[in-house]
Amino acid sequence: MNAVAPMHRAGNLPTESGHDARKPACWLRWMARCGYVAEGLVYVLIGGFALVVAFEPGQRPQGSKGALATLGKAPLGEAMLAVLAAGLAAFVLWQGAQALFDPEHRHDRWGVKRIAARLGCLLNAALHAVLVGDAAWHVLSAGGGADHGQTQARWTARIMQLPLGRWAVAVTGIGIVVFGLFQFYRAATGVRDKDLDLSRTRLRIPLVALGVLGCVARGIVFALVGLFLVHAAWRYDATQATGVAGALSTLKAQPYGPWLLGAVASGLIAYGLFQIAKARFRVIHVA
Repeated sequence: MNAVAPMHRAGNLPTESGHDARKPACWLRWMARCGYVAEGLVYVLIGGFALVVAFEPGQRPQGSKGALATLGKAPLGEAMLAVLAAGLAAFVLWQGAQALFDPEHRHDRWGVKRIAARLGCLLNAALHAVLVGDAAWHVLSAGGGADHGQTQARWTARIMQLPLGRWAVAVTGIGIVVFGLFQFYRAATGVRDKDLDLSRTRLRIPLVALGVLGCVARGIVFALVGLFLVHAAWRYDATQATGVAGALSTLKAQPYGPWLLGAVASGLIAYGLFQIAKARFRVIHVA
């Protein structure tokens, strides 16, 4: 699958290498690049821990919260968590700016595809804002650990107690499933590469492969998380809801589960490495 070279818009907008870029544009670029690195590191952590326990009987994979808790227990773990939280906060700001202000000024700014992309950025910002909170909580409280889905079940139970809460959970689950299915679309079409300039690197083929594997793995995980939410709403049972840790545990419980979990965990690591590479090769058109 060929990476698609970025299309530069007509006009005299400042480029990344130009000296007439305004300070807000520079800050947006730095936020984006720091954010991509931080997001990539989270996926590498989740995938790495899942890969370690894939063939360990009795061991359960961890989600983002458990991965951050494990990192916090390492030497200089709190300092690393603080840096990671700052990077994730930058990613939240970048995704939020894309969703609300569309700083890259796409041609079809209010077209159906662009509106869907902006909604996806908004969802990404919300999901990573939760990670910022988790990282900050571990730094400030020096505690916490893997909850294997209890957090999702607790929040789902609270939402279900609200008027129309059951329907809200169902709609959220469907939205996450659609988001997961979109990852398969990204893997199949190369849309994940459309803003990358890989023309001057010998790593183009490996990076494209990382992107494909990563999007497939990410799609599997998000689709499972969404299906669990829909099932929880259908059964009116919040304990059926789970997060990334529960989705990975479900994979491990299947026939040939350790191999299946190992493959998905490797894909998550691939996605993390792809996001880290994106910090270098992503072309950010902000004026």
